Amino acid sequence: MPTQLPKRYARVEVEVSQTTADGKITHSLQAFEGLNVRFNIVKRAGATMNRAEVAICNLKQSTVDYLTTINALAQFQKNRKVIRLFAGYEGQTGQLFEGDVIRALPSAPPDVWLTAQCLSGYHNNLQLVTLALHGGVDIKDICRTVAEQLNLKLVWNTTLKKSVDQFVYQGPMTGVIKELNALQGVHVYQDDDRLVVEDENPAPPSEGDTVRQFSVNSGLIGLPEPDLFGVKFKVLLDPSLRCGQWVRLESAQIPAASGLYYIYSITHRGELRAETWYSELSCRTYDTKN
Repeated sequence: MPTQLPKRYARVEVEVSQTTADGKITHSLQAFEGLNVRFNIVKRAGATMNRAEVAICNLKQSTVDYLTTINALAQFQKNRKVIRLFAGYEGQTGQLFEGDVIRALPSAPPDVWLTAQCLSGYHNNLQLVTLALHGGVDIKDICRTVAEQLNLKLVWNTTLKKSVDQFVYQGPMTGVIKELNALQGVHVYQDDDRLVVEDENPAPPSEGDTVRQFSVNSGLIGLPEPDLFGVKFKVLLDPSLRCGQWVRLESAQIPAASGLYYIYSITHRGELRAETWYSELSCRTYDTKN
């Protein structure tokens, strides 16, 4: 008899920052629960921004009017909207995405869906970052300074210890992350509200370390799809999964696909009141024994 899963859960938060006539910034937060929500979120361990499409059904008309926006740069800079999506199952919920709403428009009646197009680093990409660090600067100090300027949490997952004579940069956020990746030995990317720094060639977990395992008895949906880099497979929606994580796949139908993998991309798809509710993992292999 199949295991009965807990009830699904989804909550959307929208934080709006507005600049008043006298230059002050005000913040307001609205949270939405109990309404039908659908989403398509794509995350990559790279210099590209995480993106999401999040839709909420049958909001109050006043709320629709408040949240509706178009992709107008001047409007965005004056009236920033940050969206956070939490989803999973009751008792097993986590944040799937945090980013800026760059466009939000309603559909036609009778069921009105407000659909928001979002990017995780859009606001930062509009700001100029200026860095001038000299005199034997440690790479970790450079990454910490970048994270502070971008208002991100630094996640330091590298064993590299290295200094450079100087680090000078002026430009948008996407550019500075590319510059960090040019330092050699490290792989740097933004994951929503985090700046992640890993080894350029990540080492597999040590023997005895806990590694998530997926099989037909532990969340695997359907058959894995081997590709040029490794494998792609679907699992039950899981907000705890992150790019840069190691997982072990066990496939009885395609034994050759079984092994230890590094997640380089995650796609979360779901609709609270429909069948779709899964995470798709794109994984690659490294020179490691399975």
